[in-house]
Amino acid sequence: MTGFKIGVALGGGAARGLAHIGVLEVLENAGIVPDVYAGSSMGALIAAIYLSSQKPASHLRKRMQEFLESEVFKDANLHVLRESKPDDESGFIESFTQSVRKGIMYTYSAFRESIISREVFQAIINDVIPDMKIEDLPKPFAAVSLDVASGEEKIWTRGSLRDAVFASSAIPGFFPPLITENQILVDGGWTNSVPVRPARELGADFVIAVDTSRGSEDIFEFKRGVVLILRTAQIMMKRLREMQLEEADVLVQPVVTDIHWADFVEPEMIIERGKQAALAKINEAQARIRRQRWRQRLYSALDINRFMK
Repeated sequence: MTGFKIGVALGGGAARGLAHIGVLEVLENAGIVPDVYAGSSMGALIAAIYLSSQKPASHLRKRMQEFLESEVFKDANLHVLRESKPDDESGFIESFTQSVRKGIMYTYSAFRESIISREVFQAIINDVIPDMKIEDLPKPFAAVSLDVASGEEKIWTRGSLRDAVFASSAIPGFFPPLITENQILVDGGWTNSVPVRPARELGADFVIAVDTSRGSEDIFEFKRGVVLILRTAQIMMKRLREMQLEEADVLVQPVVTDIHWADFVEPEMIIERGKQAALAKINEAQARIRRQRWRQRLYSALDINRFMK
């Protein structure tokens, strides 16, 4: 009889993914200790830091705060990628500046590998992820990425932890892809924004999924081709995500839809939203885990009795 295994699947969302820290804190305090971890994009980064440190989630909160205040992170200048909020009252000048800035970024990304340089992105990964093998982590871990050369999904369960997180977090156009001899690997969110199935493939009988996506944003101007392309991709990803989330046993969805993916200004607020979302689901998770454990033991007992006859 194999033991009952709990898995956690942490989705992407960049800054919104900081909410995962709050969720992990709640699970710890409730005595729910996942046996396997699967992550996509920011979820892969958070899980990798958490597992490699072998320290409580409270330490993860502190570590991320230190990183966001570091020179390595500041060198990335992610603040230039933030968009103004719909209710921004800064007026015409700021709105015009935002439009020009976006136009420059679109043009820049059309002629360069990415907006954030490979050197800066690698420095970010190296600063938060230790140089170690995935198989040396204390618990099974999977990071999701997409090979744009073949169109196939790559699930990292062995090899370099840094490479796995680099590939899983490489948002096309913004961060550079991980290039190997025959693969071009980018952000796993394009195929598996919340990796429930990879968690099950690691052996999880019960999966808690954490979705920190923004959903489908309202776009009112559909006349430009680039907007139509982005909107179509957005809808396809949303439909795919909804189907994948149906496979989870418990779904935690922090309220982070108002946060831009590059807005790391208020990490504590985002973490607390994750904590509140998890607290709202923790009783349900505990009850379902008890039921499924009981079922597994019952089925195992029935199988043993049948074998003995």
